[in-house]
Amino acid sequence: MMKTGNGVRHYKSHSDYLQNRGKKLISPAKGGSGDLPVEKAPTDKVELSQTSKDQSKDLGSKVKENLKQNERELKSASKHLLKDAVGVAKNAVNMPGIGTAIDLVSSVIPESEAIEEVKEVFVDKEEAGQIEGAKVIFVSGLHLAGISSNDEGLEGMAKDLEGASHFSWKDEEVVIDQIKRTPKDEPIILIGHSLGGDAIVNIANNLNTFANGFRKIDLLVTLDSVGFDNDIIPKNVKKNINFIGDKDAFFNDGPNIARDNSKTEVINNLRKEGHTQIDDSREVRETIWGEISRIRESYEQEKEQTNLMKSFLSKILAHPNALEILK
Repeated sequence: MMKTGNGVRHYKSHSDYLQNRGKKLISPAKGGSGDLPVEKAPTDKVELSQTSKDQSKDLGSKVKENLKQNERELKSASKHLLKDAVGVAKNAVNMPGIGTAIDLVSSVIPESEAIEEVKEVFVDKEEAGQIEGAKVIFVSGLHLAGISSNDEGLEGMAKDLEGASHFSWKDEEVVIDQIKRTPKDEPIILIGHSLGGDAIVNIANNLNTFANGFRKIDLLVTLDSVGFDNDIIPKNVKKNINFIGDKDAFFNDGPNIARDNSKTEVINNLRKEGHTQIDDSREVRETIWGEISRIRESYEQEKEQTNLMKSFLSKILAHPNALEILK
């Protein structure tokens, strides 16, 4: 390609035209030939100004900070969601095939260090001074010949029932302390005869306060209670079975009623036995045994399901991609 003095360009051939059209020409050096060297094509490298560099640096810092915040949020959300998941998991355990799924995950996911900040949700924490195990407490009445039982009924049942305790009607504060030291998810069963029946209603009322955390009583069994203010059962009691002897009207104050029927079931049962024999009745004992067994079995099943799901979720959390699995 050549350039004449009047600015007209001359191309050697058609291919020269296609290759060099539009390019700037540099004038030849003095004394040089008429062929003008072609300027090199511009490079792709772009120099950034200092302002652009500073903005890019600030953007990188913001991205890193956002990632850290998101990581903290994810961990916090994971803890919250996993706590809520425990309740749902209890029901999920009963779904068909869940056992197979747990076995499968247990075999696939390797044992490794868990995400401790999330896994700690599933670690059982024993509060100081807590007494483990469902509480079954028998409370007897006065020791008066011909008036109160010789306590072979209640005391004998307490001795024969593993984990049960026996107290006097005067030990209300001791019984309340025992219950307060029992984990809140474990059932409480109170059985009282004569003044002991009056005492356990007082205990239930005292537990149904803000100071005592409105503690629930799963079963309250009153045997021919003696007293003047024990026939209204507080709403923290799930079920009350009230046995009334019909031979000694002087020693009992009649049927019980629930303060709130939607929260408490009350069953009044009139018995032919006298005041001192009612706690020795075979039928009464069978009823008490059946109710205790029902509550204990239900609690053990729920506890087993909870532990199974804890183990299942802990294995998932041990996986390096735990957060992805939980999505």
